[in-house]
Amino acid sequence: ASSSTSSSSMMGMLFDDNVFNLWKVVNFSSVSWAAIFDSIPTLLALTLFSLIHVPINIPAFAISTNTEADMNNELVAHGYSNIIAGMFGGLQNYMAYTQSVLYDKSGGTGKPSGLAVAAVTLVLFFIGPTIASYIPRCMAGTLLLHVGIDLFLEGVYDSYGKFDKLEYAGIW
Repeated sequence: ASSSTSSSSMMGMLFDDNVFNLWKVVNFSSVSWAAIFDSIPTLLALTLFSLIHVPINIPAFAISTNTEADMNNELVAHGYSNIIAGMFGGLQNYMAYTQSVLYDKSGGTGKPSGLAVAAVTLVLFFIGPTIASYIPRCMAGTLLLHVGIDLFLEGVYDSYGKFDKLEYAGIW
C-alpha cells in the first residue's frame, strides 16, 4: 500500500504537504492588482447579498410552506457551508427560494424527488441558454419584477407580526 501511495503522490494524484501553501503556488508578481481593486465593489455587493439572502428567503419560505423556521440554525448552517465551500474554492451557498417552494408545493419529500429536481436542474443548465434565446428581454424583466414583488410581499408584508423585532429588522 505504501508503494502505491508514493507512486500516486509522484504522479500528482494526491495532495502533498504544500498544497495549501499559497505563497509557493501563486506568483504574486503576475497578479493584476488593478483588476483586483476594480472587483472590490462587486465583491462587497456579493458579500452583502450573501448576508441578506438568508433573513429574506428563509422566513418567506417558512410562510409559503406554513412551517416554523429557526433562524439561528439556518444562519449557522449557511455559515458552515460557506466556510467549507470557501476552503475548497467552491461557490457560496444560496437557498433557491423558487425551487424550494416548487419542490414543497409539488409534494417533494425524500431523496428520489430531490434527485429528480437535481436532474431537471442539470438538464436546464445545458439547454437553458438555448431556450432563453427565444424569450424576449421584456419578458425576463417582467419575470424579475414579478418575483421581486412576490418576494417582498411574502418576506416583508406577510411576515409582519410573525417574527420578533430583531428578526424582522433582518428581513428589512
